[in-house]
Amino acid sequence: MELLARYQALGEDVCRHSRLSYDRRLVGAAGGNVSARIPGEALVIITASGVSLRNVTLQNLLVMDMAGTVLENPAGLRPSKETRLHLGIYRAREDAGAVLHLHPNYAIAISNQRRTIPLVTASAEGKLRQGPVVSAAAGGSELLAKALVEAVEAAPQANVFLMERHGIAVFGPTLCLAFDDAELAEDTAQIAFLTEVQQLGQRTYLG
Repeated sequence: MELLARYQALGEDVCRHSRLSYDRRLVGAAGGNVSARIPGEALVIITASGVSLRNVTLQNLLVMDMAGTVLENPAGLRPSKETRLHLGIYRAREDAGAVLHLHPNYAIAISNQRRTIPLVTASAEGKLRQGPVVSAAAGGSELLAKALVEAVEAAPQANVFLMERHGIAVFGPTLCLAFDDAELAEDTAQIAFLTEVQQLGQRTYLG
């Protein structure tokens, strides 16, 4: 664990935000994946396939280069099946220091309508920077990664992307900032849903 020991603080940050994502119900079971770019190096720390984000530890993280070659893998696990998605974002955006791919319920419900999250709060209007919705594709596929990277390249000011029927990809300069935007996206999606239910009820009541 030479590399993970050298970058232990960043690895622990990946563990912490993985567990936060699970605890905040932004993901369930063994879904979702989290990564962080090692500052000043063409290296990435990423979660493993089949490991629930609630159980991420330094011992089951992997370190890989930007070509996807695994350099350190203490537990002998496979890297996340969405590795191409993460690496594609890092290549496309130099300002991306961390990537979270999560499966929050309300954001997915809105993605299924092929629309972005309505900016129904002042906070979302001021902070949430969404790109175009990425069309449905199989999880872990090259097609999904390619479509997401194309969306990222087409919207250089955005850092939150809904993937139809699949989840969200959020990135930022740090794990903390990326997580804050992921949480804001899901909270806003929930408020938008409740607002639309309320409006539907009012229209029904008024006849």
